[in-house]
Amino acid sequence: MTASLDHPIYQELLAHLLELRFATTEQLARLTREHYGSSRSARRQTMRHLSKLEQHGQLLRLERRIGGWQHGSTPSIWALTTTGHRQATGHSGTRQRPNLISTTFLEHLLAIAETRIIANETIQQIPGAELRVETEPACWRNYLGPHGERLTLRLDLLMSVTTTEYLDRYFIEVDRATENPARVIAKCRQYVRYRRSGAEQRSSGAFPAVLWIVPTAKRRTQLRAHLEAAELPQDMFTVLTLDELPEIIRDGPPLTKQN
Repeated sequence: MTASLDHPIYQELLAHLLELRFATTEQLARLTREHYGSSRSARRQTMRHLSKLEQHGQLLRLERRIGGWQHGSTPSIWALTTTGHRQATGHSGTRQRPNLISTTFLEHLLAIAETRIIANETIQQIPGAELRVETEPACWRNYLGPHGERLTLRLDLLMSVTTTEYLDRYFIEVDRATENPARVIAKCRQYVRYRRSGAEQRSSGAFPAVLWIVPTAKRRTQLRAHLEAAELPQDMFTVLTLDELPEIIRDGPPLTKQN
């Protein structure tokens, strides 16, 4: 970095955006909250740091109205530029074009980021617990289908919670209630096929709990009804709202024959 950007906080912000791809100022302030005396200070200082990175051509700010974020306001949404990506990774070759992403997909990525952040905030309240999160595409799973064809399960997040007493692992799908429930059921069937392949069990010893995180209680009720009506293992999937995620992290997944 240039001499004016040699503080570690700048590299930390770049690393978070490399992982998440997009995040709001508020989300990034929460991720770096430990460096500041208060949440208000974190927001103010984070905005200053992000603006400086923007001035140096390493970040791009997207001003879009995203439904459900910050009470309908237009939050500042940040992404790496090509220069920022090179600074975060140490190598070139990937051209960043964040302006080309659709608003619907952007909302989905911000919801994934929010899930990641809430998990991080929850784990900080559990003494001795550690959180490991893999984002896409690192969390995707390749496996062989019943006829030997190569398939890929493209999940949103893989999350592991470890303490001295237990290890809980979760495949996470973040639903924004924009998809027809039939597409959700189709994705669930892919999880069933992947479990039947035995690939995950051979590599890790057990199949993770599958969490569908939805935006509203209405959507939760809708998906639960469709899952119940489908010919699927009824104990394999858990549908919950985001505010229910901390309880799952603290208490563990619902105990079933699969986990």
